[in-house]
Parts: sequence; C-alpha cells; structure tokens
Amino acid sequence: MKKKILVVDDEPSILELIEYNLENNDYQVSTATDGQMAVDKANEGNFDLILLDQMLPKLSGIEVLKQLRKIGNLTPVIFLTAVDAEDNKIEGLISGADDYITKPFSIKELLARIEVVLRRTSHTDKEKSFELDTDVKGLVIDGQEISLTKKEYELLEFLIRNKGIVVSREQIFDNVWGINSNSQMRMVDIQISHLRDKIEQDTKNPQIIKTVHGFGYILEV
Repeated sequence: MKKKILVVDDEPSILELIEYNLENNDYQVSTATDGQMAVDKANEGNFDLILLDQMLPKLSGIEVLKQLRKIGNLTPVIFLTAVDAEDNKIEGLISGADDYITKPFSIKELLARIEVVLRRTSHTDKEKSFELDTDVKGLVIDGQEISLTKKEYELLEFLIRNKGIVVSREQIFDNVWGINSNSQMRMVDIQISHLRDKIEQDTKNPQIIKTVHGFGYILEV
C-alpha cells in the first residue's frame, strides 16, 4: 500500500516539484496551500507523513503543528523552512516536529529524510509475528514475505536457534560460513547489516538484531 503524504506550501512551483517527485517515487500525495487548509486536510485524511512549510498564510507551520498535536493528531511532520536559524529549528522540534529540512534542498535529500522518518515512526508497540519459511528459505514478518539470500537465511536461522543468547562474531562465522571457509570474518558484520536493512524499522537503532559491544550480537524477537 502506498504511503500517504500531505505536502503544505504556498509556493506553487515548490508544491508542484515535490508532488511530482513524490508520486514518481510511489507515494500518494495531497496538497494544501495555507495553514488552515493544512489543519483541515490533516484531520480529514489518514496521512503517514506531513511535509509542512514553516511560513504559511492564515496559520504558520508552527501553529498548524501545535493545533494538530493539541487534538492528538500524531502524524509525523517534517518542516520545510527557508530560515536557516537555530531558534526556528528548535521551536519547530519542540512543537512536535520529527525533522526539518532547509530550503533550498535537493529532492534526493528530501526523499532520504522522508524514508528515515517513515521507518522510524511506522513501528507499533505490538509484538511482531516473526518466522522463517523453510519451504522458500525466506522470512515472514506480520504476514509480509521478505526475500533473503542463502547466506542471510542461514545467518538468521542460526540467530533464531540462539534467540536471547549473545553470540560472538567467531561463533557466527564458524557455524554459518564454516571453520575452513575462505571468507573473512568481516562478512559477519556485512551480512548482519544486510539483514537489518530488511527487517529493522530503524537500522541506526536496531530492535531485533542488537549489537552487544565487545561480545557480539543477540536476536531479540
């Protein structure tokens, strides 16, 4: 299902540019051109993210965000601001924004920030359903099939067998690659990183495959 993003900006050229690029990257986009319209649309639609210009007619971006948070609307917000002043950024974050990006920005940077915020905020507090599919050598999380390479599957299978136990890089290497393997020890970290890209909501703050510094890794599911 496509992620829904509300883009709020009173500059038509910027609005059109963002809308075009987001739709080309498989997002569903709605737009608003002033603060009051932003509040109304945000409360009517079930959005995954709001891109919110800080300087808007009728209501400022800060005021829009305050109104949304006041009524319990917790949709993630990234501020778009032409003001590169620390106070404005701090005020936006204190008001409940999840991130900000300063104009002019590149579309590549904007897309990256959107992806990071969506990954960070799309998790839920419920326990995930997490199981290996031995038939296709893949993984199923909450009913969603995730394809794995042969080595990713073998690594994850070993971690699951040792769930809740700290295993060293050496133990992982010996059991997954084999004592006499020609591969290097660093392949453990590389494959762990690949697995995290596929199963973690936030790879910078992994909650499934955790690093135990000085010891190794632990799977917590």
